[in-house]
Amino acid sequence: MKHALALVLAASSLLAPQARAGEAGDALSKCLSESTTTDDRRALVRWIFSAIAAHPDLKEFTTIDAARREQIESESVAVFERLIVEDCTAQTKRALTQEGTEGFQAAFKTLGELAMGGVVEDAQVQASMAQLGERIDKQRILQALLTQ
Repeated sequence: MKHALALVLAASSLLAPQARAGEAGDALSKCLSESTTTDDRRALVRWIFSAIAAHPDLKEFTTIDAARREQIESESVAVFERLIVEDCTAQTKRALTQEGTEGFQAAFKTLGELAMGGVVEDAQVQASMAQLGERIDKQRILQALLTQ
């Protein structure tokens, strides 16, 4: 039960609104960042994508069957459990004790940002994102901004 609560808190904090951490939350953020491997971050990015892909406006763009979704979730659960139960237990306890869920959420939000940073920094993703900028009518935007 303790693990389930910790996992729910961790999962919700990756997608939670901005939370502010104090010293204990910062220490947890640092531990989480230093304790995650490239494979951990990959698992978390896949989980975030899988969760976002469930949105009704995005479902048409991807198909994740139940078995694959279960595998993605299982991999992320293993990462969360290891981080909380093995790698960063003391920091997690301190953050929860001293700052409540705010420090905890802020730390896991930082972990989510770290995982997503690897996606956004990828050369293929950058090239795909740059295409939007190439298609925007810059003259039209400038004209709208410079005229009254």
